[in-house]
Amino acid sequence: MKNFILTFIFLLFSGICNSQNTETLIASDYVESFDWAGAWYFNVPTTGYFTNLSVSSPTSAVIYGSGNNAREEDWYSLPSVTVDSGKDHIFRMRLAAQKITSPTASTAGLDGGDYVDIQLSKDGGGFVSELRVKGFSNATWDYSSTATAGKISTGSLTTFQPSSGGDRNDTGDGYSYIELYIPGGPSQIAIDVYARVTRSGEEWWMDNFELYEVTPNSLPVELSSFESEPIDNYNMVTWVTESEQNSDYFMLESSFDGEVWTVINVQDAAGMSVSKIAYNYYDDRFGETSYYRLVQYDIDGKNETYGPIYVTRNYNKKPIYKRVNLSGQEVDENYKGIIIIMYQDGTSEKVYNR
Repeated sequence: MKNFILTFIFLLFSGICNSQNTETLIASDYVESFDWAGAWYFNVPTTGYFTNLSVSSPTSAVIYGSGNNAREEDWYSLPSVTVDSGKDHIFRMRLAAQKITSPTASTAGLDGGDYVDIQLSKDGGGFVSELRVKGFSNATWDYSSTATAGKISTGSLTTFQPSSGGDRNDTGDGYSYIELYIPGGPSQIAIDVYARVTRSGEEWWMDNFELYEVTPNSLPVELSSFESEPIDNYNMVTWVTESEQNSDYFMLESSFDGEVWTVINVQDAAGMSVSKIAYNYYDDRFGETSYYRLVQYDIDGKNETYGPIYVTRNYNKKPIYKRVNLSGQEVDENYKGIIIIMYQDGTSEKVYNR
């Protein structure tokens, strides 16, 4: 359950970033060209570069166990990069857990004592472990696994671990895609990837280290208000934009119960504007409670919905017998959602209670 929640949170975060941001690659090391000047920190015999498996051909950076049950470790160091402190950044890499060197060893595959840490240094400070992927019960997976281990940098460690051993490629927890989102602030970023194994047939394979700069995209419409109020024999609905880019038109919808919606007005948008623009509509077909929502369309057909908002007229009030939800359970006036108000005269009304 913990892994599911973390993955869901990351997918949500990733979806937001992808839809509203532009990513620009500013540094990379694909292990072939070393254009980020990354390399294994120590020249130990169990680390190196091998061609058996890779994302971008032909090599990966690899650490493997030699079978002595002692801690074998090294850092793949990616040096400091000067970045725009006003923008966010994303570090990405690919990871595989393999047993190519000793596939028949009883210890082959990755266990809980074998792990990879993504360590972050900001502005020349010390390295802090942010994200850890551990093995479990001789687990293996290759670069074809689609599972993602991702988080926003917090200065504390978050751990991802498979739920079982063996081949994890098709189980959803062979963490091949590793991502660390770094909020703006630092003007220098450095990454160390710490890798640890202990026994024969335990291997971490790593490839495609990348650092991206994140630039927020401008929203097509900056809406500062969307309101409604009762005035004499109509409801006045107003909305104000602070700026517009490639905006096509607005569609205003109304409802008497918060469920069934009807288009009551369509207005052309300004298209391109950097100044405040006010729009309004006078609705003379209202109920005791009227709901409104606004749909804004871009010239490319994309749209965004605002609301719902509502306006209530406090005339001709009847004594209320009770309120119930759609399951028939009695609720009070603070209940949020669709309710049925039953009056003492035997009539009833369905409303959306905000």
